[in-house]
Order: sequence, then structure tokens, then C-alpha cells
Amino acid sequence: MAPTALSAKAQRYFLGLPAWAFPGWKDRYFTDTPSRLASYATVFNTVEGNTAFYRIPDRDTVLRWRGAVDGTNFRFCFKLPREVTHETRPDLRALDRFLDVTDLLDGHLGPLLVQFPATVGPAELDSLEPVFAALDGRRRFTIEVRHRGFFDEPGRLAPALERYSAGRVILDSRPIFEGDRTHPELLDALHEKPDVPILDEVCNDVTLIRLILHPDVGSNQPYIDEWAARVAGYLAGGVETYMMIHCPNNLHCPLLAHEFHETLGRHVDFELPALPPWPVPQQDLLPF
Repeated sequence: MAPTALSAKAQRYFLGLPAWAFPGWKDRYFTDTPSRLASYATVFNTVEGNTAFYRIPDRDTVLRWRGAVDGTNFRFCFKLPREVTHETRPDLRALDRFLDVTDLLDGHLGPLLVQFPATVGPAELDSLEPVFAALDGRRRFTIEVRHRGFFDEPGRLAPALERYSAGRVILDSRPIFEGDRTHPELLDALHEKPDVPILDEVCNDVTLIRLILHPDVGSNQPYIDEWAARVAGYLAGGVETYMMIHCPNNLHCPLLAHEFHETLGRHVDFELPALPPWPVPQQDLLPF
């Protein structure tokens, strides 16, 4: 999305998907002209950067990414590399390399997604202090936890969030666990995605929401309505809000995000412009 004369509330709203180059979106929604990222960024203004979790990008790659979004208000929300968050001992050298190279994106950096696996509970928080300290003052970040201990005692994470001015990731997987579990596109997701309660407390005026919607798209409307109302409240309260729309079948994500945006427009007390048209004209699309 190119910068426009948006209200202060609208400027705090970022909508995106878990990737920008899912193969099924090519020539259905986005094109490779001039690049898939540039095409994606004409519609959405953020993305959840999962690629960095598996491999720290090199300098030339990051500079290409920056060039693809120049002139926009696009923000990358990268997930920290797995050797930092998913190993017994965090690799702080890998974290330094990651921070150094992604610094090249400058104003296109959104909050980092610091995601810990279900094996990391409240008892491990002290061992994570070096990670938080390395990020402190250098990058804004949000924390996602999956261990049941954090949900049984939600206050256990609060001191770290406060000390490091971090935001909380809000994960909502209810649509896939409360919906039709026999749907063929859910088989892997029910094992891979966490079935945990929602921790919706906003910390330090920033939040990153990961909403995992059902591949039976017609069953999602109650959750979309609920989250549109919540996000409208966050924006009214001055919270910088990153909404990431997920689905076990990524093919559905663009249209689900479009539906969320339209629904949000009916809840906010300010003018929310429509999303720009898809780079691929929709009359040329084949049905799913």
C-alpha cells in the first residue's frame, strides 16, 4: 500500500499474510512483475517473515526486498531464527547476524516475532534474558509463547514484557479447533498448530495478532466479526496493530484478509480506505 493521507488511527493498522510468495497466489492474485514482493505490497502493508526462521537472509537478498517496497509504508515482521528461539542455548551470534542484515530495511521494519516452542515454559524465562537484552533498545519485538504454564498463569510473562517494552503476540487458533475437524485441509494443521487459550492483553501499545482461520471459509465469519471489533478498539486506543491472516491452506488467505478488512471498515470510527485491487484482474481467475 502506498502512503496516503490516512488518519492517525488508520496509520497504526497493518494487514498481511504469512508469506508473500506462496506459489498458489501467482497469477491468481499477484504477479512476478516487477517482483512477487512488489506485487504483494501493492495490496498489503505487512508480512510475517517466516523465511528468516529457517535461514538468515544475505545482504543482497535484503537489499532486493527493500527495493521492492521502496516508496510504501510496508513493514516486515520477521520471525527470529530458530537457532535463537528453538535451541536449548540461544545462538546469540546468529541473532547478531540476523539483526545486522535486517537493519538494512530501516523504516520497513515492523516488530520482530519472537516465538518460543511449547517446550519453553516459565521456568526457562531466565535463560532467555540474553535474547531479550540483545534486542532491547535495538528492535521492537513481540513475544509468542505456547507452553501451558503461561496460559495457566498469564502474569508470568508480564515482567519480561514490561522490562523490555515488548508486545504480546495474540494467537487465535479457535477457528480450526472449533470448526469441522474432518476437513481434508486440516489434517496436518491440527497436529502442528497449538490449541491454546487467547491471551489478548495488549502490552506497550503494540500487538501482533495471528488469526488461523478455517479452510471452510464460510465458517469464519463469527471470528472475523469478533476480531474486527477488537482491532477497532485497539486502534481507537492508540495501539499499533499487526493483523496476520493464516489458514492451513494458504490459497485462501488473500480473500480471507480482504473479508477481514471490509469487516473492520464497518467497526471503526474513522474512514478506512478499501484495499487496492488485486494485481491480477479477478475476471481472469479460474475457480478454486
